[in-house]
Amino acid sequence: MMRLQRSDVIGFLADGVATSSSSIDLIRGAQDAAWERGKQMMLFNIEQGAPSHRLADSQLTAFRAEAVIYAARYHQAVKLPVSSVPRILLNCFDPEGRHTAVIPDDYSLARGLADVVFARGFRRPIFLNLASTIVAAGLRASGISDAARERGIDMGPRIHTAVEEREGEITFVADRLLASLMAEPEENRPDVIICGQDILAMDVYFDLAELGYKIGRDVSVVSFDNLEPIARLLKPGLSTMELPYYEMGRAAMLAAIDHPPHPETIRLPGRFVDRASLSMAAGA
Repeated sequence: MMRLQRSDVIGFLADGVATSSSSIDLIRGAQDAAWERGKQMMLFNIEQGAPSHRLADSQLTAFRAEAVIYAARYHQAVKLPVSSVPRILLNCFDPEGRHTAVIPDDYSLARGLADVVFARGFRRPIFLNLASTIVAAGLRASGISDAARERGIDMGPRIHTAVEEREGEITFVADRLLASLMAEPEENRPDVIICGQDILAMDVYFDLAELGYKIGRDVSVVSFDNLEPIARLLKPGLSTMELPYYEMGRAAMLAAIDHPPHPETIRLPGRFVDRASLSMAAGA
């Protein structure tokens, strides 16, 4: 009787990830973990449901892949077709919980960021959030709101959607929001602006400059991502909560290799990167 040998091949289906600078560390983390464990990672840049997805699956079947990692560009729900090959979801999750998923702990990331903001004496925050269709938007709003509630601050009227999505087109509307919010009397005017992502924060930098405000002196700005080189090169440097993309990639590869007995959701924390855009609140 012929004995089937392990192929040592782990597939990595990157749904746009391979061309996204914000999440390229997902691939780097997975590749490093594969090399450490003596596995070969086969990377395919695909689009879910398109011919590229089917062709990649076919090739991985031909190479007898031991498992397949499916990675998304941002935290979202996905439903993959049934397969005999174990699937690990990276930066996404199955609504029915059929597959192990590795995702950022967006709630805790937001709570941690808000804790830093409040510890520096800020008491008039606003949160410029992502589109409501983004999973992270709701989780981050909850994390910030809970941290604020502990300090007696109601974030309800302080959360604004600053990103609109229509027919796949993304539009930032922070300029319209800030024109009104920054015109408030000084005692009501925001002293810190929390942005849903670094690209949005960059837009906020431009908008505040046009309104005559100096970041780090007149108002502070913080964000999520630590998108290089933008966060570092902005003047002043952007204080931001780094998403754990590299660690997520590693965790997904280790799960693919070790085959957890039951599907589980692995949520990973981030790291706050402190730069000059977040000062101390006046009088703190």
